[in-house]
Amino acid sequence: MISSLAVAAFLSLGSSGAQLGEQVQRVESFGSIQEYLEDPGRPLPPDANSTSLAQLSSGATPGALHVGVYVLSITDINLRENSFTSEFYVSTRWDQRGGENPSDHLRVLNGISNSDIGRFDLVSSTTADEVEWRLYLVRSPIFYAWVLPDYPFDKQLLSIRLGLGDPLQRHVALISDRESSYVHPELVLYDWQIGALDILESHQSVVGTLAIPELSAAVLFLPTVDVLIRMQRRGHLEIVPSFLGYFLAIGLCVLALAIKANRNDLVLAGVVAAAGNSIYLAQLLPVSALSGFSGQIQVIVYVGVVYTAIADELIDHLSSSDQNVTSWVFQSALLPVYLAATLLSIWLALPSRGA
Repeated sequence: MISSLAVAAFLSLGSSGAQLGEQVQRVESFGSIQEYLEDPGRPLPPDANSTSLAQLSSGATPGALHVGVYVLSITDINLRENSFTSEFYVSTRWDQRGGENPSDHLRVLNGISNSDIGRFDLVSSTTADEVEWRLYLVRSPIFYAWVLPDYPFDKQLLSIRLGLGDPLQRHVALISDRESSYVHPELVLYDWQIGALDILESHQSVVGTLAIPELSAAVLFLPTVDVLIRMQRRGHLEIVPSFLGYFLAIGLCVLALAIKANRNDLVLAGVVAAAGNSIYLAQLLPVSALSGFSGQIQVIVYVGVVYTAIADELIDHLSSSDQNVTSWVFQSALLPVYLAATLLSIWLALPSRGA
């Protein structure tokens, strides 16, 4: 159930933080957002009603559509397919003196086409002093090119781009409503730390005229509103499960260098563990992620396995000769060199030294 803060955020429509806190308490009298949305004609308590109408009728610019976004959920994060799914409210304000309300033409421009989801479902609408306010509920898969060289210590700036689906309405200005745009406080992603939401005016460039009559511009600029959400992966939770096979391979190589018996079996087991981890990452991450930390630690582990295999052959060769002192010194140095080189390489490969 969505908390009353979601309703208050849209009722505020430009209110200050103190006013929003007061509205949260007032809207609680409805019991739930579902009760309010099922009966939008139900009168608000006196104070909340007067505050909402006053704010609705102020700050709207004729010919400009004010857009706010309240993010409810982020799900279905798919690194390989460069996508995620989000559910959010979109609030709009439109001065009716500017003509027909273009709110119904809003689209998620970087959304992935799906006939079942991605629609702007009108939840509620109100008009006061020629200013029309609408509230839409949207659930859409969204294309986002994940930046993964630092995985699993990566930081992302999720983007949801809203604009008008009709290019003939390019003269309608879109204005971001920052004070009614939030991330729902109960939104928790255990693998991620969610930062602040920002909403900015921008534009989308279209090369050509789209055969629009009486238009000769080489590049068409369509107004958009970009919703940006900062997220940082909790790397300390991801590094062990993501690279467990590699850590096992390192441990098996250490055992192979530390003991005399069954070294060949230990080296073979290390190869299998490293290969299994590589297959897991290939199913989880796009190829571009291997240009960063994930690819570097993979190279470090495989070089270590080759080092251990070569060391095993050299130990067998020296053990069969009469150079007992040389063999003992050589075997004593193999393990410290392997550990020092492996740990130092991993440390140097850590993004920002693990910051």
